[in-house]
Amino acid sequence: MPKHPEPLENTTAAGVQSIARIFEIIEVLAAHPAGVGLQQLAAEAGLAKSTAHRLLASLITLGYARQDSTSGQYRLTLKMFEISSGIVNSMDIMGVAKVHLERLAQRTGDAVHLVIRDAQDIVYIYKTESGPMRMSSRVGLRSPLYCTGVGKAIMATLPNAEVEEIWRKSHPQKLTEHTVTDYEGLLAQLGEVRGGGYAVDDEENELGIRCVAVSIPGPGGRADSAFSISGLAPYMNPERIRRIAALAMETRGDILRDLGLKEL
Repeated sequence: MPKHPEPLENTTAAGVQSIARIFEIIEVLAAHPAGVGLQQLAAEAGLAKSTAHRLLASLITLGYARQDSTSGQYRLTLKMFEISSGIVNSMDIMGVAKVHLERLAQRTGDAVHLVIRDAQDIVYIYKTESGPMRMSSRVGLRSPLYCTGVGKAIMATLPNAEVEEIWRKSHPQKLTEHTVTDYEGLLAQLGEVRGGGYAVDDEENELGIRCVAVSIPGPGGRADSAFSISGLAPYMNPERIRRIAALAMETRGDILRDLGLKEL
């Protein structure tokens, strides 16, 4: 007897489930740009190893992922970037964040900066000032991750092994009397950032200036960008820092929403 075709609704449900699983794999791979093993990938995606392996094989066949021949780990290829570049070009982080950061500067009366990570440094890509204070910072300026609020906000989203590598390559030095130059001290600061949701630069990069900073994490929780609110140290007392931090986290939520992302 001829086999009866599977009901359309069952076929559709199975197809949606397969697509959802594929994107779960992609999101885990995106969170591990240096590569991830099969067992960890399956665990983070909530899939059986056999299912994860089968889906990875499909992604590799299509050219969206590859397996390192030495380590055996999996990672995404640039083909994923190629198909998303049209969206990235039309909706880059600065284009999305700018209106929200300008509003934040108006609400606080302070300078607001947006940065992106470049190896063990951050680079300022946007700056707006609404009050009388004028800072020495400028677009294009490069500063170390370890001694800036924005840098610490970014590092707090990274695993400790990567933080240690950044520290080792930074050759930490005292930029001011307040700069933290011991690794355990940095880890303690990052623990506070993870607990409170924001970072503080307490005159560590520039004397007389305190900053409150928050990261802008991607889908996997890692951040390559962050923004800060900077003011004169005498006016940035603990109570004002808490108020500004609340506004900063509210602004981050608005930015993530416009990027189509959710707070973790």
